[in-house]
Amino acid sequence: MSTAGVADAISTEDSSGYEHSDLRRRPFVSRHREAIDYIATDSTESRRWAVPDQNASAEPSRTGTTLARAGLCVRRAIQKRNSENLIEFLLPSWRWLKAYDWKESIVSDVVAGLTVGVMVVPQSMSYAKLAGLPVEYGLYSALVPVYAYAFFGSSRQLAVGPVALVSLLLQTGLSLALENDNHFPEDPGYQERYNRLAIQTSFLVGVCYIVMGLLRLGFVTIFLSHAVISGFTTGAAVIIGMSQVKYILGYEIESSKSFHKLLQELFENINKFNYKTFLMGAFSILALVLMKHVGKQFPKLKGVRAMGPLSVTAVTIIITLAFGLDKKGIPVVGTIPKGLPKFTAGDWTPVDQVGNLFLVVLSIVVVGFMESIAIAKQLASKHKYEIDSSQELIGLGMANFLGGMFQAYPVTGSFSRSAVNNEGGAKSGVSGMVTATLVGFVLLLLTVVFEKLPLSVLAAIVISGVLGLLDYEEAMFLWKVHKFDFAVWLTACIGTMFLGVEIGLAIAVGVSLLIVVYESAYPHTTILGRLPGTTNYRSAKQYSNVEVYDGIVMIRIDAPLYFANAQNVRDKIRKYRLIAEERAAANDSSVRFFILDLSPVSHVDTSALHILADMNANYNSRGQIICICNPGIVVMDRLIHSGLVEKIGRQNFFPSVHDALNDCLRKMDKEATLVHDSFHGLSEDGVDMEAPAKQFG
Repeated sequence: MSTAGVADAISTEDSSGYEHSDLRRRPFVSRHREAIDYIATDSTESRRWAVPDQNASAEPSRTGTTLARAGLCVRRAIQKRNSENLIEFLLPSWRWLKAYDWKESIVSDVVAGLTVGVMVVPQSMSYAKLAGLPVEYGLYSALVPVYAYAFFGSSRQLAVGPVALVSLLLQTGLSLALENDNHFPEDPGYQERYNRLAIQTSFLVGVCYIVMGLLRLGFVTIFLSHAVISGFTTGAAVIIGMSQVKYILGYEIESSKSFHKLLQELFENINKFNYKTFLMGAFSILALVLMKHVGKQFPKLKGVRAMGPLSVTAVTIIITLAFGLDKKGIPVVGTIPKGLPKFTAGDWTPVDQVGNLFLVVLSIVVVGFMESIAIAKQLASKHKYEIDSSQELIGLGMANFLGGMFQAYPVTGSFSRSAVNNEGGAKSGVSGMVTATLVGFVLLLLTVVFEKLPLSVLAAIVISGVLGLLDYEEAMFLWKVHKFDFAVWLTACIGTMFLGVEIGLAIAVGVSLLIVVYESAYPHTTILGRLPGTTNYRSAKQYSNVEVYDGIVMIRIDAPLYFANAQNVRDKIRKYRLIAEERAAANDSSVRFFILDLSPVSHVDTSALHILADMNANYNSRGQIICICNPGIVVMDRLIHSGLVEKIGRQNFFPSVHDALNDCLRKMDKEATLVHDSFHGLSEDGVDMEAPAKQFG
């Protein structure tokens, strides 16, 4: 562009920085500039558009069972995929394997895998003890399931294996199931029966995950709010920690699922206090917490965090061997079978306790998936790839299903180990394979080393691990931001602590569903007003300077209308009407029009249609008119087929609030003009009927 051209272009700008509409003076006019000027002119013409009578059949069907729709989706997906895409669908690891850069990624994956491996060995044994299983079951659960997830899982950094929360759910659930069947810990064969139920639970959890994944049910966890899950996790963390205190204090207490009973048992048996185990356990907790803190605070020492459990384990084993502490009153792990796990698919059936196992399986499925998908999505976001919730269900399902074949108990993604895996530089599932290989090496060659590990150290590892689950920061945040969510958090937390994990989880789920029902049954509605200088209509509560107009009430409904909330919406609109009529009476006027903005309303059922019809008849009898704005395709189709469009009047449907307001103002203007002219004896064209006719030459 020439200097003169630039000067001409600049000269067309006014002091506010906007260009004049005289495009002839611009040397270049883009299509965007043309659109700006066209909209500026066209939007002032105030043309009236009707809401089209489109059939909603183009919309996805809302009918049919979930099973039928899910099966159709799977069939269509398989039909559309070529052989390579089908492999990716069934084996997600193929996506990263075919593009894997062996030169650049293998080293970081191996380092990350080894780092997680040295962390998971002592942790898995600790969590197995928490789950009421022999410690080797923890190692078994960190072997085959980890391999399985590496191939079938969709997350590249998620570290799968035993976790504290699932271990607690399993222990409380299986103990209750056996107790209901009159089997108690002192009975002969109790532990074998318990171990078998743990394997069956892993199998059933795997089947549930796989079925949910195939049915595309990954969305189900959205019904559990963050406040509910945080409260439940915090309460469960307290129970987990309290259940391990007995190993720190050095004496047995009666098992319990509630905080106050555990506390009571601890104090009643305080005379059995063993200072040796207490010192060992307390110093182990301090060392683990300190190493975790150092790893977080100093990036250059981040490896210290992962090495914490193994370092403490190694040091305490050496001390125990050197001073013979196992013979001086400090309990140790004892014999650990050497070798790889046995094939246990034959233990899947018969499931004698299927009724009692149902709640255990359900709780592990819900909590396990939520814990796993939360960290998986967070890590995927950091590494800029997508996680399919339903595919993740299949990955976890295969991990538990195949794990159940080889003496594993239910597993899920671990927050702490996944964080370490990510910090270690994991790029793919290869890191998980390295971790599982290290666990296999320990099972084959090093189990004898861990036989002298003090039980108080295992308890210390569990306690230090669950400290991160105490989400008190979230409670403080909720108290400042949303008191109701804080009350929900407190309910879930206290319910879990004092009533037990199963009841606590039931309370958490129940509170979540109540929140969904409440928010649905009491949807948000608001009075609208026009923002000065625009055609935008916003909430009068949010924008104090919006313009409202005499005789017209503009209302927006911010939710689908159905049987649960239609009555409440009618009551709210009635309240708005009474307030508007009271104000109008003070100004010696009346309310004539109610403009309902239905743009946020995605669905309307027959109950809501009947209530809308009753409202229309009631308001019409008062000389008031209801206008409908911007109904969606599905909503408009229902209004047409119900006959409500004819009852309200086709002329009272508008594509926007602005169009409806203009039309209502014109009608009110016409009515006011007729009243004024009639009162002053004027004709419709404003001529005085009693004045002599003016003579034109």
